[in-house]
Amino acid sequence: MTGPVHPLAGLRCVELSERGAGGYAGKLLRRLGAEVVKLEAGEGDPLRHRGSFPHRADGRHTTAAFDYFNEGKPVAGIATGADLVRLCEGADACIVDLEPARRAALGIDHELVRRLPVRVVALISPFGESGQYAGYRGPEIVTSAFGGVNVAIGQPDRPPLKIPLMQGAVQGGLIAGIAVLGHLCGPAGESAPDRPAGEPAVAEVSVTDVWATVHTGTTLVAYLFGNRVRGRYGHRVLGAPYPHQLFRCQDGWIAIQASEKHQYREFLEMVGKADWYAERPFGSRRAMNDEHGDAVDAALAPWFMARTRAEIAAECRRRKIPAAQVQTVSEVRDDPALRERGCLETFEGGTGVPVTAPRPPFRFRTASLTPPGPVPVREEGR
Repeated sequence: MTGPVHPLAGLRCVELSERGAGGYAGKLLRRLGAEVVKLEAGEGDPLRHRGSFPHRADGRHTTAAFDYFNEGKPVAGIATGADLVRLCEGADACIVDLEPARRAALGIDHELVRRLPVRVVALISPFGESGQYAGYRGPEIVTSAFGGVNVAIGQPDRPPLKIPLMQGAVQGGLIAGIAVLGHLCGPAGESAPDRPAGEPAVAEVSVTDVWATVHTGTTLVAYLFGNRVRGRYGHRVLGAPYPHQLFRCQDGWIAIQASEKHQYREFLEMVGKADWYAERPFGSRRAMNDEHGDAVDAALAPWFMARTRAEIAAECRRRKIPAAQVQTVSEVRDDPALRERGCLETFEGGTGVPVTAPRPPFRFRTASLTPPGPVPVREEGR
């Protein structure tokens, strides 16, 4: 009887990650069947202690973030760049997400990268390997701000916000994983004209560029074709026709976007304000949103606060108004639709606590993914 077929079976990858992005790239390759060895320098991956949802038991300390990025990976120690060269022997790929200053402290420079005995190296950093910001530090609040996605998050008079949790790491890791796959699965033996034979291909991933190129498209389109500059506007979308926002209701929040005229008419009839369509007491729909949003919300609040998210969502579906209930994390975890479609999986975390998290973002007709594996444990004080 033949066993399951894993797309990347037989490939080996070495991963040096302290920011999550390399960990996610390695996770994707591992679940596709590659053998991925995680390297840890000094006191180990900071995500063991500083990631989201920390938990401790039996002298072991970990976080849900570390567990998610690193399940199934054996660990080896590293002290210098020479160790990295040695541990890459026999590997096909190497993924590194340390900031440039941290790499330099370990003796990992571009010359050493060119000597790594692998086919491809992915270097993930906040701002890339060249340019005026290349040596700068870049926590997620900085990279998401430079990448343009923070421009519409939060209230205009409040402190800056970042995209929640570690989505920058996930997005950067996804792009790095795709880059590695593209090289490993491409024509064998080819070398770029400007790369000496025997040197690995180097995929340079700037997390800032990932945000800027992938996630700011609607902001650019609004400016180029509508002459509108997006900004922070709380639970509404600045410059959009009303309603394009979140509404507080009896048991939480619901998102409604009635952009088309027929959707807007249905929305007004639903909330008992059908006369507004002709009378326009707050002016244009854009003025309703940008200039009078709070007053409009206050007028509609009694209708929303008398109903639950589910009731409003059902009525919106009946009227063909785009709407979605805003769920808590626990509601997402227990969502039957996500469960039935296999979007989530549960595995044992580093302290024995069950961790429920999204499955990798792909599936196959004939091949299969490797299952979640044990989290590499490190005893406290070691």
